[in-house]
Amino acid sequence: MKKIQVLMINEKTELNNLYRSFLLDLLKKEFIKVYNCGLFDKKKNIFFILLKILNPKVITVSSNLISNIFSLVFFWKRGTVILNGMGRYRGKIFLRILILILFKLNWKKIFIIQSYADFRYFKLKLKKNFFWVPGSGGSKKKSGLKKNFLLIQRDDKIKNIFLSVTELLKILKSHSFFLVGCKNKKKIKLLFKSYKINLVEWQHPNDIFLKGGSCIQPTGYGEGFPHSLADAIVSDLDIYIHNKEFLRYGLHILGGKKIFFSNNWSKLIGTKKIADHVNLSKVTQKYISLITKNI
Repeated sequence: MKKIQVLMINEKTELNNLYRSFLLDLLKKEFIKVYNCGLFDKKKNIFFILLKILNPKVITVSSNLISNIFSLVFFWKRGTVILNGMGRYRGKIFLRILILILFKLNWKKIFIIQSYADFRYFKLKLKKNFFWVPGSGGSKKKSGLKKNFLLIQRDDKIKNIFLSVTELLKILKSHSFFLVGCKNKKKIKLLFKSYKINLVEWQHPNDIFLKGGSCIQPTGYGEGFPHSLADAIVSDLDIYIHNKEFLRYGLHILGGKKIFFSNNWSKLIGTKKIADHVNLSKVTQKYISLITKNI
């Protein structure tokens, strides 16, 4: 394996640095050379990636939907595809059929799927080379008061989960609510004009839970396994989750249980059992094991 090189691609290099740094470090110990590349970083990057991807001594590891489709075009190549989740594209029948066809052509590749719902779907359709690994791994972080509720989100997701979140906010009137990670103040104020929220813009990844000790996991976007959820589980936060997402993330398979909170919402319990499956070290070792298995 020391003679083999790894090309790890994403939309942007910074996404690998943010979510896959631990995996990158371990890959560097296993292989002679690891290239961390983003398809949209620079124009010349695409030519560098093409040269590497066509090199028989290089295996590819792709890490989001766009880079996955790019990697799947080279169907004769060995490698690993990490599918975070179909997300908001889950209902797009044409895209789902396209991915099924590409998956079938790429029989030399290993497929790691973070969403339990997507894993069940693709495993049922295609049988082989499919593995479920919940998320990219969570790490323990400091948290604030349990009475303060946190929603960790990005601007591009907030519209999709708005209805789900406001449903819960109507129940949490007496609690403080902090929205962490969004930058578009104007958009947030307009969306949540009927609700009292505290907007916390950028936070260092280690500090995302400092404002509260209870985490909200809404529905509406269809993520694979949210990084913030894995962090919240490992950090022992109280987690209030929409019932749909409890099943989609496979938390019942990981040993989690839920207790009734409202019609569509539950409080997640048994997080210590789940933490054993989603902690950063354990998850990354699973990735390494599967990637090296395909050499």
